Amino acid sequence: MNPVFPDYTRVPMETKKTTKWKLLALAAMLSAGSASAADQGNSNINQYYTGAAPVTAEEGEIVYDDVDYSADNMAASFYGDEAQSLQPVAFVGDHQESGVPTPAPMMNDPYAMSTGSGCSTGDCGNSYDMGGSYEMASSCGSSCGGSCGKCRKRPIRKMMQKHDMWMTAEALLWFTQARSTTPLITQNAAGAAPELDVPGTTTIFGGDESLGGDLSAGFRIDIGKNLSDDFGVGGRFWWLSESSESASSGGIVNGAANSFGRPFYDTNIPSDNSILIANTGVAGSDDFEGSFSAESSLDIYAAEAYVRMKMLSGSGFRTDLIGGFSHFGIDDTLSVNSTSIQTTDALGGLVGDRTDISDLIETENRFFGGQIGFESQINRGKWSFKTLTKVHLGNMEQIYRGTGLRTFTTGGVPADSTNGGVLALGDTFNTTALDEDKFTFAPEANVKLAYQFRPNVSMSIGYSFIYWDDVLLAGDNINNVYNGDAITSPPAALAQPASERKDSSLYTHGIDLGCVIDF
Repeated sequence: MNPVFPDYTRVPMETKKTTKWKLLALAAMLSAGSASAADQGNSNINQYYTGAAPVTAEEGEIVYDDVDYSADNMAASFYGDEAQSLQPVAFVGDHQESGVPTPAPMMNDPYAMSTGSGCSTGDCGNSYDMGGSYEMASSCGSSCGGSCGKCRKRPIRKMMQKHDMWMTAEALLWFTQARSTTPLITQNAAGAAPELDVPGTTTIFGGDESLGGDLSAGFRIDIGKNLSDDFGVGGRFWWLSESSESASSGGIVNGAANSFGRPFYDTNIPSDNSILIANTGVAGSDDFEGSFSAESSLDIYAAEAYVRMKMLSGSGFRTDLIGGFSHFGIDDTLSVNSTSIQTTDALGGLVGDRTDISDLIETENRFFGGQIGFESQINRGKWSFKTLTKVHLGNMEQIYRGTGLRTFTTGGVPADSTNGGVLALGDTFNTTALDEDKFTFAPEANVKLAYQFRPNVSMSIGYSFIYWDDVLLAGDNINNVYNGDAITSPPAALAQPASERKDSSLYTHGIDLGCVIDF
């Protein structure tokens, strides 16, 4: 059944009362036409056209575009010189009557942006899903100002609004546990032997808790994605800059002001002794001048891949279970080099005889294992407080390398040299590479306070602590016990007692300054 159209060519009446009656008559005719068409229709078809909201129509019904139906505008449309008549935009049925325009369907554009008042949030009441590319609302809620027409948005924008991903970038200001070693470079006043059992001897490199312990800078990056409200995946990487200690003579020194030496325990005496670097007037010894350099460094990094699953949640708080894979790298390096040049020949040898000794000790620790723990967060307004506690369990691969060289020069010509210094742990020549695997654990804790200063962006300050058990460190694996007679020319193998590898523990802790982005 076709709707009945009113005749808009009549002369307007002069009274408001007559106008109102005509408006009422118009509304009745439109309602009657729609109801009659609905009775005869046998299907509902959703049509989407450019410039029109989604509609529900039946066969034989004409669909109209949006028109201002206010009393003033209707009066002007009915009776004005420039009458604004209702324009049909579609005829729903098996055929179309002549003169009824048919607008083209809306292009299936997945990147169509939202238009209309109040649609920036995408909350537009009832909507129709167009294959996930965009949404179009048939009605609008209060957040859309009551009228928004089309409400479409990009999938990427929709994902960002849901905060599906996160990224945290932090600057690390951490302190690493101070490491210990035997005394490696000693000094005493001129005329006094730089030996540990001689009064006045001080250690200028090495000793208990003498290496590291200072502030080190680094960074940490954490990025991940929520696959659902309850489950997410992420990865984290952090690195701490090299923590180092060093000492050197700054050039050739003589024993006129101070005596310098490399201390050791001489099994031939048996007592403390030293390899003289520079000394003058030491009883029972020739005079020497020389130089030295010593350095210790520690590097730490970590890489993690994890999943998180919601365990508890409520108003302003959430607790997640954390589990995944962990990898740590801890490298410790220690080197000592010295040169001694004889300046007198009171006890033998020749003036100008030279002894060069170098030692390099390296340890590598590679952890591969799993992690399990909990992460909790409390939100209050723009403030949030987060805690992370977990433990890493797995295998620690420990690698030791000790290399060295002793060279003796007589008359300006290198006469003899041998592999192995005087500190490296290992075989006859003090050079070896040893590997060992140990099951170990590493607990970790972190607290963080953040403030959201703009949407999706927060600044944070926190504190972190990590502890590793069963770590192989260079300073703990130095053997400075040997027969001193084997050091001098001609070179001979150092007769060292058997030594055992020593495991240690290590921790690092400090302040985190970061930026958290949710998108």
